[in-house]
Amino acid sequence: MVQRTAEVTVPHDNSSGPADPQEPPAGAVPGPDLLLSNGPVSLRCPIHKCGGLLNTDASGYDAQTGLEGLVCAQCGHRGFRSREGVILLFRGGYEFKFSYGPSLQTVTVVLSSASVNLWSTHGVNDEQLAKIAAEWSLLCGNTTKRVQLGIPAEEFADFYLYFCQK
Repeated sequence: MVQRTAEVTVPHDNSSGPADPQEPPAGAVPGPDLLLSNGPVSLRCPIHKCGGLLNTDASGYDAQTGLEGLVCAQCGHRGFRSREGVILLFRGGYEFKFSYGPSLQTVTVVLSSASVNLWSTHGVNDEQLAKIAAEWSLLCGNTTKRVQLGIPAEEFADFYLYFCQK
């Protein structure tokens, strides 16, 4: 039997993680939960080149769907957010079905292998990618339409640009 040892390096300041525990790892793509500011709901508008922030709509929270209405202060876009987040019901290959709140409606996300490979370079696995896409879909105002994330699709470009812009 061959005995193996691993070399362990310890930072000079004896810390074991990032200097700021709230800071995401280098190269990580922020999900919607990392885009929250100090306000209760201050997500960026998903409309390309808008730059506005989404605020809670006057309609508020719908207890039947489990969705909170959001509106962009700059362009007027209307979207949604689930207070509990989206819940993965099941998956088959690269097709994922999510529910949100008490609603019986679902959001289906279909990933291409190329999109999974691209996002894996950012440290995001296929299940995380599908969940982020489902939450983004709600922000865009889609509560039931299938989300196709294939590299040549315009929907994928909008999705990718939303999460990669600063």
